[in-house]
Amino acid sequence: MKVKFATLSLAALLTFGTAAAQAHEGKHDGDDEKSIPTTCAQLANKQKYITDSAYPEVKALKSKCDAEGKKPTQQHPSDHTHN
Repeated sequence: MKVKFATLSLAALLTFGTAAAQAHEGKHDGDDEKSIPTTCAQLANKQKYITDSAYPEVKALKSKCDAEGKKPTQQHPSDHTHN
């Protein structure tokens, strides 16, 4: 009888816990009027776009933009001359 009660309790707990986790939309205070950025230029506009890296989309975009900003610039060879 105890095993049956424990199993049913665990099943109920998992069911309600999952429903509560899915109900959270992931928005934070002040984010209602802001959009998720999709470009590095949008990410730089903090007034119009969400810049909180708690959002997976924003975190991925920040990583991408940081990587693009760190790309080495192409150097001219030292023996290169313009004719």
